[in-house]
Amino acid sequence: MIYQSEAIVLNHHKYGNTSLICNLFTEKYGKVNIIAKGARRFKNPNSAILQPCNYIDLIYIFKSTRQIQTLKEASITTSFTKINSDYTKMIYGLTVMDIINKISFHDNPCDIIFRLIKKTLLKFNQTKTENLKLYYIFFQIQLSVYLGYYPSFFHCYKCKKELEAGNFNLDIGQLFCLDCSVKKKIDINSEDLKMLKFLMSNHIDCIEKNINLNSLNKVNALLYKFISFHIPEIRKSKLFIDEK
Repeated sequence: MIYQSEAIVLNHHKYGNTSLICNLFTEKYGKVNIIAKGARRFKNPNSAILQPCNYIDLIYIFKSTRQIQTLKEASITTSFTKINSDYTKMIYGLTVMDIINKISFHDNPCDIIFRLIKKTLLKFNQTKTENLKLYYIFFQIQLSVYLGYYPSFFHCYKCKKELEAGNFNLDIGQLFCLDCSVKKKIDINSEDLKMLKFLMSNHIDCIEKNINLNSLNKVNALLYKFISFHIPEIRKSKLFIDEK
């Protein structure tokens, strides 16, 4: 059976003398493993097409009895040339690919997450280097929303009072006001909380303004602790950015 879908290349590794095994996140079918036979042969275009972070049109031969499907054809749909040519942008892109590879499942499509990845890569490609962390943090927040384990940044988990500053409890992944003291807490001041609310409430095209760099760094460290608590495999990633 022939399947077709737009896809984002998460990673690949060598197989045999000339082939590649690729992990891809597809729009229609979720995560898919494919073998690209002969992709590493001289002048074979699939070697360049199947690089991590590439956004491609994918056609493959599907057999339900196989865990690894066979590539029939691939072509680049959107070229992220600035990610591929900029080391810092590539590190950010690979980190996003690593996270998605760890949290996604085979045959489990998610259009919302697919569009989030695409938009994030587009912003990485277009933006200045100093703004990469902003879009990376936005990606983490929105991903946690879609996965269903995000905390409320607006009201105390216990008393429901509107939050202006507070404490973050990693054990249950929720925010408390200063009156509802908790153990194992991380203090969040008003500026940090304002940043979290801003990134939670705005569209990706509207966030590149009025950014407090100090708050951005603190929010990034907090989100690392929060996401790695829920996705322990992330702690093993060599690619995680400025997280500790």
